[in-house]
Amino acid sequence: MRVPGNDRSVFPWVIGVFVLTLSTLTGCAEVKVVDATPIAVTPDLFTSPPQPEVKEHNLAVVTVDFDPPLNYQQLILRHRGVSLLVAIENTGTSTERDVTVRAELTTPQDPTLIFTQGASIASIAPGEIQVVRFSRFGEILYYRTFHLEVAVDPVAGENELDDNRKAFDIQINEEE
Repeated sequence: MRVPGNDRSVFPWVIGVFVLTLSTLTGCAEVKVVDATPIAVTPDLFTSPPQPEVKEHNLAVVTVDFDPPLNYQQLILRHRGVSLLVAIENTGTSTERDVTVRAELTTPQDPTLIFTQGASIASIAPGEIQVVRFSRFGEILYYRTFHLEVAVDPVAGENELDDNRKAFDIQINEEE
């Protein structure tokens, strides 16, 4: 056994404790993203759903993702930036131009808005899916719960707006 004042024996011990603490923190937490978009209620479950009507103008938010994927270590311990990826689909029959996509991140713990950003798509053809990247997330302050809303603004002539937005609750759970 070496004397505690000897740097050669203390340094590996300090590094070992730090690595153990870091792995304990990262292993004891998880980030959950829950779709909070309201679902349309079917009036009668025993009737056939109506056939989808082909619309000339219709845009939809398909899904969202994060780059790199969300995890506790990245968000809290490393304070690394995250890009939000939003997939937009043109389900209409017309090419749409100058489409605006918006993202808004809030938290119940702080009533002030944390993040809001807009982006645009120059042109999106019928049946095409385009991914919009929001890269200015930067460092996100630590809260246990976030609420994310993404939306594509309606284009001229678009009447069906139920699929133009999605909402997500992001929960950071620390297990003890």
